Amino acid sequence: MAQTLGFIGGTGPEGKGLAARFARAGLEVVIGSRSAERGEEVAREIAAVSGGTVRGATNADACKSDIIIVTLPYSGLPDTLPPLTDAIGDKIVVSTVVPMQFAGGRASMLQVADGSAAEETKRLLPKARVVGAFQNLAAHKLFEVNEPVEGDVIVTTDDRDARQEIMDLAGQIPGIRGINGGALANSRYVEGITVLIVSINRAYKTEAHVKFVI
Repeated sequence: MAQTLGFIGGTGPEGKGLAARFARAGLEVVIGSRSAERGEEVAREIAAVSGGTVRGATNADACKSDIIIVTLPYSGLPDTLPPLTDAIGDKIVVSTVVPMQFAGGRASMLQVADGSAAEETKRLLPKARVVGAFQNLAAHKLFEVNEPVEGDVIVTTDDRDARQEIMDLAGQIPGIRGINGGALANSRYVEGITVLIVSINRAYKTEAHVKFVI
């Protein structure tokens, strides 16, 4: 099991929420940002909430971690990821990214030429072992580390060993279970579920998660 998690674009809500939960679980977390100062600022916030080991860095320095977790906005992928190719190499890279837009108060999916944000990440980082996961967890609920969280994380990838490692990683968060979601191409369906969840959340004024009966 990896000991260090590096977050690319870790200063946004999803990065902060996941980082807080993993830091609380005892993993070392590195919050990457375009500026080290911004990464350090958010790292202090996460450390105060989680009580864990969290430090800030540039995105490039965060890539020195055992596993890389991408929590960028979808629009940031083309500019941010390619310069990190050599730093990341063949490490496991987890895409949490959802290509979603809001218009008229409604969420909808953006059309992605590669099929999904995870598949686009694989094209932009061809050496990396790319995994899609954690797209369906509510960021703000994750950040409230003293409150219980429950749900399943669907893990999609073409790398069997990487799949098991990320399923195990998901299980480090109490109440969360990793589920084998098959090939990386299935990420497009998982990402789409987030749009559905956003609509449910707005209709019922809640923060829903996905859970399967198996």
